Amino acid sequence: MITCDCAIIAGAGGIELAEAIPASIPWYFLGFLTGCASEFIIPRSVQFLRYPAISVLALSGASLTYLSGTLLGVVLFFAFSAYEKTRRQAVGVLLQTLVPVLLAVLAYRALTLPDNDDPAGPWAVTLAIPLASAGIFWAIPYGKKQYWHDLWAFHSPRIPYLDLSGDGNRGVPFMATLPGQSPLLGLGLWLAGWPCTLGALGVSFWGIHHVLTTPVKSSTDGLFILLAPMGVAIFNRSRKLFLLGRRHLGMVIAEKKFFRPGTYVLYLRSFEDDKKRTELQDQLWPRGGLPHPDRLTGGTIGLVMSSRDEEEHIADALSPVGQLIAVGAPGEILPFAGAVRMYLPKEAWKQPVRELMEKSRLVTLSLGSSTGTVWELSEAMRILPPQRLLLMMPGAMGQEEYDKIREDVEQSLRDLPGSERNRTWGNSFPPSLPDYPQEKPENNPVTGLIHFSADWDPTFTRTPLKSLPWQNLFTQLTRGLRPAFRQLASHEDRTGRRFG
Repeated sequence: MITCDCAIIAGAGGIELAEAIPASIPWYFLGFLTGCASEFIIPRSVQFLRYPAISVLALSGASLTYLSGTLLGVVLFFAFSAYEKTRRQAVGVLLQTLVPVLLAVLAYRALTLPDNDDPAGPWAVTLAIPLASAGIFWAIPYGKKQYWHDLWAFHSPRIPYLDLSGDGNRGVPFMATLPGQSPLLGLGLWLAGWPCTLGALGVSFWGIHHVLTTPVKSSTDGLFILLAPMGVAIFNRSRKLFLLGRRHLGMVIAEKKFFRPGTYVLYLRSFEDDKKRTELQDQLWPRGGLPHPDRLTGGTIGLVMSSRDEEEHIADALSPVGQLIAVGAPGEILPFAGAVRMYLPKEAWKQPVRELMEKSRLVTLSLGSSTGTVWELSEAMRILPPQRLLLMMPGAMGQEEYDKIREDVEQSLRDLPGSERNRTWGNSFPPSLPDYPQEKPENNPVTGLIHFSADWDPTFTRTPLKSLPWQNLFTQLTRGLRPAFRQLASHEDRTGRRFG
């Protein structure tokens, strides 16, 4: 009979979990993971051979618990296929449902050990709650991301967003490197983030364990109390190593000709917004609880809950439509993480941006009052069909600034000669932005999204407040993107075009 003896060794002492977790549970879930993995490893043409293989293993005396878990994994993916769901969607559903339940059960079992008087008992609390919470806070948003990406049909058939096949592109380097960018350094920073993160967690757990098991009798013992906050501080800083590494590894495209029309999302914003959007999304408690980035509490579950900055969340939310690309600020020495960047001459940027708009699948603009951003918004409303324009309202934008943007755009569009007006306007009046929302949660990085119907009727969709600890900017944006994506999909079905 196959048995399982799970042990977690930490510091000088350890705690055996064989009594906490029945031997059948690990084998059951190991079999389930085997069944799920077979969907990705075994080619579809020979997947029918899995069932004879399971039968042979059963007759040879293999663990029935393991085999039943394997069969359940296979059946679940078969059911998803019957409902026309993709493999990625199936993984997303499992991460949002099964994984949190499993982690909660294991944590509960660890906390209900029969021998509560064991001096090593506090390790159950020290390890079970943080690790289970971290796993849940990672699995739910990551599962939502996997399901969201394949929920829409924009990617089918999948077309690469880079066009390297043209005669004018062959033999020409399509990637560039900024002066402050070093892919080798980026890889080193990314790799260094893992030992720093794991070491910080170990220091924190060690400090908590010592406080729970050893009475403080001297000043030396009191120093162990500092290990927990010290570990959390290192943990928080290690997240920034990952972010800095991703910036060094970010892709910079040499020229706009390499972008394939109709496969990318153009991201327009004021360059002053870049530094704001590079903040890590790591608020621990929802609805204004404990704030915010550099405080010790912000890093406790930040890596697994949301180790990405705002622009990366925007790129994830818009990924079903296409790759997010952006024009970088002139003189930038290190690109920000999130969008693929290219750089234009400071004096001659309007015509290239106009061409990028015309060939983009979707234009997403973060509202701002700078002269360049107002021109970009006016130009987008002049040349694009309404379904291909999406506006984001920053949480910090007040009514006075918003009304000024609205007035400037309306005036700019009214002054256009008739030959330059957008034919989709349908009448002599140019489109306008909606009224400023009366109830606007200003603590959201993006407080709402504005999209337009076929006749340029604007709709403001408010992004919800964080109501659960594992929610982040990505999960907030997906709420508001649904109606905009539906309109874009309907427009493409009707016209048969990916751009324009």
